[in-house]
Amino acid sequence: MACAFAAATAGAGPVEVYRTGPEFCPHDRRDSEPALTESQIIERARALLPRDFCRNAFAAGCDADAELTYGAWRVFVRQYRIAGNRHDYLGLDHSYVVLDRVGNCLANIPGTELGGRN
Repeated sequence: MACAFAAATAGAGPVEVYRTGPEFCPHDRRDSEPALTESQIIERARALLPRDFCRNAFAAGCDADAELTYGAWRVFVRQYRIAGNRHDYLGLDHSYVVLDRVGNCLANIPGTELGGRN
């Protein structure tokens, strides 16, 4: 029965793997430090992404949107390429970084790989 379950779930899709460790998800700030602003949170979240996330052979840059919910910041970062005079996100990667009010990482979650949902 265990083998049947494993075989059934193996094709169910990708499993998210969190980015961990001091490079991607540090807890280096004291709770007594002042709360960061939205722009500081976005800057911190971008710094916790892989080095080539925002600029590589496929992406010209990345946009970030931050949302303060239940005392934590959720930052959605997505890659874009330039198409005419607009940002084109189609087929590119995204990531979520969740930070507390002073910038400690709560989670750093890479997006689903292209085609992972099909």
